[in-house]
Formats: sequence, C-alpha cells, structure tokens
Amino acid sequence: MLGHKVFKEKIREWLKVLRKANCAVILATQSLSDAANSGILDVLQESCPTKILLPNPNAYNKGSEHQLGPYDYYKQFGLNDTQIRIIANATPKKEYYYQSPMGTRLFNLALGPVALSFVGASGKDDIKKIRQLYKKYGKKWVTYWLHYRDVKYKHLL
Repeated sequence: MLGHKVFKEKIREWLKVLRKANCAVILATQSLSDAANSGILDVLQESCPTKILLPNPNAYNKGSEHQLGPYDYYKQFGLNDTQIRIIANATPKKEYYYQSPMGTRLFNLALGPVALSFVGASGKDDIKKIRQLYKKYGKKWVTYWLHYRDVKYKHLL
C-alpha cells in the first residue's frame, strides 16, 4: 500500500494527525525497499521511531550503481555496520532486532514448539490444512494439528 498514491497520502496524514490523538499507527512491510521507495520515507522515519527488524542473512549485500541492495536500505534507515551485522547473524523466525529512541536490542521470543507450530503456520498449505482439520474435528482441531506437525506435547483437551 506504500506504493498506492491514495493510500500513501492517507498514511502520511495518519502519521501526522493520529499521533496527536495518542493513537498508534502500526505498519509492516516485508521489504525495506517498499518504505524507502514510497516517497514518504522522511515521514516514516520521523513518525515511526520504533522499528522491529527481522533477521536477514543478506543484510550485508551492497547494491550496484543501478540498484540498491539490502545494506544500502539499512543505511538509509540509519543503521550502522554493527546493527546490520546483528541483523545478518540473527536466527530467522526466532530473533528480532528492536530499535527505538530508548535503545536497540536483539530479542528472542523464546517460543516453544507448541506455540511455534501455530504462530509459524502462515503458508497457504498450512492454512488449508488448518481449515480442513477444523472442519473435520471442530474445537479439537488443535490436537490434530500438533500431531500433524509432529509436535510433542502434553494432552491439551
């Protein structure tokens, strides 16, 4: 939506107006380039002081003179080489890099296998399987999902 003219302008408005009303505007993107190329990067950086960055083993990849790479985008977001190294070496789906005016920190959600089997289920095949299990087993679908994912657990129901 950062690339859509009307929605981009709405985001700009929200970031400037809603903050005064003590509201939170939460934005998420899978690519830093979406934000960097949105035309409102200055407003995003000014109005969104808290960021959570996911691990990226390619974070140190620099671009060419014709196309920016991940490293270049992290630099546009004000990260230094140490912070980029932390992001490059963080464990995917486990560690996250928090950045705010109060400081920065790599943190781990420390999810166990049961919680991870649910929060980590986001692909089309996972969603399809969950819907099938729910349709077949109703409220007991959870037990069958954990069995399907081969997760060891104590009886839940």
